Amino acid sequence: MPISPYFALLTVGLALGCWFLLWRGGRAGIARIVLVDVCLAAVFGGLAGGRLLHVLVEPLPADPVVLEPDERALLRAIHDASSGAARLTVEEALAAEVVPEVWRFVVYMPAGGWRDAALEQIARDPGAVPVRWWYGARPLEIPQFWKGGLAWLGGLFTAALAGVFVVRRHGASLGEVADLAGPAVALGLIFGRLGCFLNGCCYGATCAAAWYAHSPSWYPEVLREVPRYPTALLAAALALAVTLISLAYTRIQRRAGEVALLCVVLYAPGRFVIEGLRADPRGGAGGLSTSQWLAVAFGLPALAGWAWLRFGPAPPSPDDAPPSA
Repeated sequence: MPISPYFALLTVGLALGCWFLLWRGGRAGIARIVLVDVCLAAVFGGLAGGRLLHVLVEPLPADPVVLEPDERALLRAIHDASSGAARLTVEEALAAEVVPEVWRFVVYMPAGGWRDAALEQIARDPGAVPVRWWYGARPLEIPQFWKGGLAWLGGLFTAALAGVFVVRRHGASLGEVADLAGPAVALGLIFGRLGCFLNGCCYGATCAAAWYAHSPSWYPEVLREVPRYPTALLAAALALAVTLISLAYTRIQRRAGEVALLCVVLYAPGRFVIEGLRADPRGGAGGLSTSQWLAVAFGLPALAGWAWLRFGPAPPSPDDAPPSA
């Protein structure tokens, strides 16, 4: 089975980020075993958290697609086994040439409550069928992250928790390791977002042709019919900016932890804005996507913490320590 561009570049990003952390950490005098354990914990913790957030909050895709003949045959079988409102919903899909992509998931869901709930929801809003219903019907696919479905901010949160646990276990300086990890994560994210671009996911809403005239040729045809914001490329540019600014900031930081918090402070508002330009399904509430809510939840505390470290009372000097008895 061929490897998707997304997972190929995600692997490059993870490897490069870990190498960058090991290289800079070695120059800073941090034990290599600490850095290796942080990388392992972050990679596995990040994959688990990214998958979990995807399963819990994201909806199934609802972009227009044309069903393959075998998919239409499966849909016909569902029609023959259904009744009432569900049967009418399936009839509409069978009569249409183009249907929301969520139907591709429904035709492969086994009979039962999850599929019935999906059919009922499709009749109201095809873009609001939770992806967790798919995994409820096919639970063995929950750990199969290589089939797609990772939410970056969920992975960032659990990777950070796993990294904190490992650093504490080793008795290393949390602030120092975090300052090394922040730019390394941002560097790896550049390649992850380039993978999104090459994979045709994380696409943008329609825009003026003068701003971005052509979607890539490898995007699904329905996404190439109109110009779209290049949100995956904008996200890669944001990650590059965070990497460069945070590395430059290391020359003027006052305390350990500033660089890591600055990475979050820089990333959160940029991610919030880019989310507003995206058109792929990501879940959410109150007019904001899940990622926008998380950007606010992470960004505001990070801003407060960075401001305190940067502008708060000066850290004590070793010369100020009282003499030993």
